[in-house]
Amino acid sequence: MVHTSELLDMLRQPIIRAIVILPLFLTACAVGATPNNPNTDWFKKAGFGVFVHYLWDIQNNPDQLHSLGKQTSWDQCVHEFDVKRFADQMAQIKPGYVIFTMHQRTRYLIAPNSTFDRISGYKSGEACSTRDLVFDLYNELHRHNIPLMLYWTGDGPRQDPKAAKAFGASGTVTDDFVNKWASVVAEYGERYKDKVVGWWCDGCYSFIGYNEAKLGVIAKGLKAGNPKRIVALNSGVNPTVMYYSAHEDYTAGEMNRFLEQPATRWLNRMQWHILSFLGCGQGDIGAAWANPGVGYTKRDLIDYVYDVNQAGGVVSIDAMLYRDGALDRSQFEMLKALRPGLIAHNPVVPIPAGNLAYHKPARLLSLDGSHELVVNSGVHFPKLGVDGNLKTVALAGGEWPWTFEVNLLEPHKIRRVKVTFGSGYATKLDIQISVDGAAWSTVSEADNLNGSPYSCEFAPTKAKYVRVRGLKPDGENQPGAQMSIAELEVYE
Repeated sequence: MVHTSELLDMLRQPIIRAIVILPLFLTACAVGATPNNPNTDWFKKAGFGVFVHYLWDIQNNPDQLHSLGKQTSWDQCVHEFDVKRFADQMAQIKPGYVIFTMHQRTRYLIAPNSTFDRISGYKSGEACSTRDLVFDLYNELHRHNIPLMLYWTGDGPRQDPKAAKAFGASGTVTDDFVNKWASVVAEYGERYKDKVVGWWCDGCYSFIGYNEAKLGVIAKGLKAGNPKRIVALNSGVNPTVMYYSAHEDYTAGEMNRFLEQPATRWLNRMQWHILSFLGCGQGDIGAAWANPGVGYTKRDLIDYVYDVNQAGGVVSIDAMLYRDGALDRSQFEMLKALRPGLIAHNPVVPIPAGNLAYHKPARLLSLDGSHELVVNSGVHFPKLGVDGNLKTVALAGGEWPWTFEVNLLEPHKIRRVKVTFGSGYATKLDIQISVDGAAWSTVSEADNLNGSPYSCEFAPTKAKYVRVRGLKPDGENQPGAQMSIAELEVYE
C-alpha cells in the first residue's frame, strides 16, 4: 500500500511493441465496454470487506504497536498467529470477504513457496514461512462462509538485497523480473485454486515500467489455478477511482479517504471498488494504513458504504491487526455495527424531492479550487452541506474565502441551483459548473447578499460538478462573516 518510492521516468517502449499491444488493448476495452463480467457478481453482492496488513516490519517489529512488543524469527511469528481469534472476529463483523497480505517489499511471505526459495537462494523458513498461513486462514474463514482474497505486489522483494538481486527487482521492472515474479505467485495460485477468490496487487505502477504486456504476465500468474479469480492491479493513489488495465476485473481504487462514489456498478467492464483506511493519523507505512483508531463516525461509515452499494460499488476497509490475530478494539466495534446498519438503512430519497446534490460527494476547497481545506472546528464536514438538514453546516477552515464543491456523479442538464447559508454567509459569490471538473463556467454571480437563501436559474446546461464560491476575502468588510453552507441544492 502507498509506497514512498521515488518516481522514475517512464520507460520508453519500442515502437514495434506498441504496435503489437495497442490493437489487443483496444479490443479488450471494446469488449469491456459492456458490463459482462460475471466473475465479479459475488464481489458486488458482498458489498464490503475487511483488509488487513500482516507484515514482517509491522507485526514482528517491537517498535510497532501491532507487535505487542515482541520480535522473533518471521517463521515463529507466522506460527504464533491465532487464526481462530481472527476468524471469530471476522464472523462477528460479517464482511463479504477478507483481504490478507502475502508480503510487501521484503523477503518475508506467509506461506511456503519453492519457486521463491529456488530463485532467491533462501532456504525453507528463512523467507517464506514453513506454516501455510493461507490454508489455515481459508479453513477458519470458510467455517463462517467468508471468502478469502490476498494482497500481492508488482514490485517484488525490492528491499531485500539478496532477493532483489536474484529477481532483478531494481527501480525499473524488466520482462525477466516480471516473468520470475509471476512464477512465484503462480505457484500459490495453483496450490490454492478456488480457496483464494481474488487478488489485490499493489505496486503495478507505470512509472516503474509496467505496461499492458507486463500487467498481462502478472495477471496470468495471479489467475493461475482459478481463471475465475478476480484481480485488481494498482496504479497508485489517483484523484478518483479509475480504470487502469484491461487485465483487471475490478478497480484497485486506492484512496486516502472514503469519499468517491460510483454512478453505476461498472467502470468500463470493471467492477467499481474502493479501498481506504479506517485508522487515524500518519503511519510509518503511509497515510494511516494499518493505524489504530477511527477516522469516521459509525453513521458516516454506514451511510457511505450504503450509498456505494446502492450504486453497485464495493468498499474495502483497512483495519489494524495485532500480532495475535486481534483487531484494534475501536475499529472492531465500528465494523461490527456496519452490517446491521446497512440492513436497517432506509432507502435514500432526495431532500427536497429532485435534489441532485443530496448525499453526493462534497469537498471544501480553496477559492481557486487548487487544494482542499481543513474542516472548520473539526465538525463542519462537507457532507453536512448536502445532508438535507438545514441545522447542520459545512464550513472550511484555514482560508477565509473558499469553495464548496459537489460531484453529481454523472452529468445532468441542470437549470437551477439553490444555496442556503448557515449563520455565516457570503455577501458576494458566484456559481460555477463543469462537466469534467477541469473546465469551469460561471452561470451566476451575486453581490450585497444578506444571508437569505440564494437561488439562480439558467439555460439547461450539462454538468457533473457544481461549485459555490464565497468571494469576499476580507472578514471585516463582509457583513456575513465567513460563508457556511447549510444546504446546496441542484435541479434539472
